[in-house]
Amino acid sequence: MVILITGASSGIGLSAAKYLAEKGYNVYGTSRKAEMGSHENGITYLKLDVTDHNSVKAAAQYLLSKEQQIDVVVNNAGIGMVGSVEDSSIEEMKTHFETNYYGAVHVMQAFLPKMREQGFGKIINISSLAGIFGLPYRGVYCAAKAALNLLTESMRMELLTYGIHAIVVAPGDIKTKIDTSRIKAKRSKTSVYRTEFDQVHDIMNEELQTSSDPIKVAQVIHKCIKAKNPKPFYLAASPFQKLVVNLRYWLPTRLFQKLMMNNYKMKT
Repeated sequence: MVILITGASSGIGLSAAKYLAEKGYNVYGTSRKAEMGSHENGITYLKLDVTDHNSVKAAAQYLLSKEQQIDVVVNNAGIGMVGSVEDSSIEEMKTHFETNYYGAVHVMQAFLPKMREQGFGKIINISSLAGIFGLPYRGVYCAAKAALNLLTESMRMELLTYGIHAIVVAPGDIKTKIDTSRIKAKRSKTSVYRTEFDQVHDIMNEELQTSSDPIKVAQVIHKCIKAKNPKPFYLAASPFQKLVVNLRYWLPTRLFQKLMMNNYKMKT
């Protein structure tokens, strides 16, 4: 079974690539800095920048020249972004969406023709709990993940007739380096929101210190791969975070948002 995982140089992507390679799968991982066809930890690396259509096309051509099929594509490459919506420039938003949304689209469009031709395949898009409900000072990130969720839901209905499953895996807080690689709205430094933003941002980072190991997400991805008829949506989150997701639908919106604001010590 041939599996492609984007953003496999660190975090969830690297953990999943190693985990699946150890299970005996033929794993290709992508990184912007990799040498095409290099090998490490049982993973074949491809040089790929999801924001560059030509880069995606070249990586797809390379993989399909080496393999007779592509069974699974895991769209994991992504970046974080923090800051109020007012302080976030359109350019910063575009940069974020280019990776987290359009990047996934580039990769899917590169491999779907082969999947349709072979009559099977799985697209696993790594989203986030932030794509299920809004979070303060992460509005742009939430928007990109929510867009990916609904795109995947629509694609699932379009692709099932071809034997292709489109699936969302939504992790909760995971121990990765996302806190050091987030885009931070430049205007945040002089913003009227600065005091509250700094407070919320500190709590975000504190929560990451007690977050789950990325291997938990790798295990959920593996579950999707093994399933003959996978579910449309999987949570890769702690029991508490799964409860929060349920509360989003059980509680009136105003009450749920008040609970979220209290969590970040915001004025309500």
